[in-house]
Amino acid sequence: MPLKSIGFLLFFLGCLRAAIMEEVHGIVGGDVDLRCISPGKKYFDLNKTLVYWQTKNKPIVTLNSYIPGEDTSKYVHLKYRNRTSLTFEKMEKGDFSLRLCNITTEDELEFACIVMNKSNTEFFFSSIVHLHVAANYSVPIVENKTNDSEVTFTCTSHNGFPKPKVYWVNKTDDSLLNQSLQTDTFTTNEKGLFSVSSVLKITWTPHINIECCIENVNLQQNLTVQSSGNPHRQTITTPPNQLPPPGKTPTPVLLTIFGILLVILLGVVIWSRKLCKKKHRYEDYTGPQGNRQMAETTDYI
Repeated sequence: MPLKSIGFLLFFLGCLRAAIMEEVHGIVGGDVDLRCISPGKKYFDLNKTLVYWQTKNKPIVTLNSYIPGEDTSKYVHLKYRNRTSLTFEKMEKGDFSLRLCNITTEDELEFACIVMNKSNTEFFFSSIVHLHVAANYSVPIVENKTNDSEVTFTCTSHNGFPKPKVYWVNKTDDSLLNQSLQTDTFTTNEKGLFSVSSVLKITWTPHINIECCIENVNLQQNLTVQSSGNPHRQTITTPPNQLPPPGKTPTPVLLTIFGILLVILLGVVIWSRKLCKKKHRYEDYTGPQGNRQMAETTDYI
């Protein structure tokens, strides 16, 4: 069944409304698996199975497909060529997940997986995957300029995705400053990554302490930098809602665990020593009478 004749599959895209959508996250330049696993049937004869991976919304383009006995690479859209792969061994067991490599900002889309019976075009199952793409912003740089009555702060950060949200915080009372006081300018490069420059103008006051916050929604990450109005005094702070990197445990947690283990170990040592002393008292030599009693006990056994 030639892929270019699959216009009728648009009908099946209507059935995708009943499919459960899965949310996945990927980093620009990295790889991600778009899951498509059979909810029931666990063995598929690949000689009788058709598989299509497409973008869900128009314009509909093909990422990859499987048609028995046919080279389908010629049907793959140009921007997805040599970037996707299916695994035959997994497909036989009902796992039609697609590996997408070298993620770009243009991949933030909804993708549809359609699995069909080649013999009678029976619709086996489908799934939808929404890929959220992200890229880390650079640590913000805050500069300031002061005149007699006004301070101008400029906060810049580069090469992130998606478009960030920028907040200014008065650290004196941790209040958000009115966004009408700031002017945000966004630019994108050839890779679709954003850079931001936010300018804040406020009245000068003694002991001023301002924080710039760059929020990346897809990463659930905030990057913050404090500035006191003195160009030589800036502090980079760790955001309270920023999760530690996978596989790493914060130092305070490690110290707490170590302390608990040390207390347990000391307890075991003290208990063992007491047990040994008690055992030695029972096994002290008691003379012939004691030995005779032990022998009598052994005879009963």
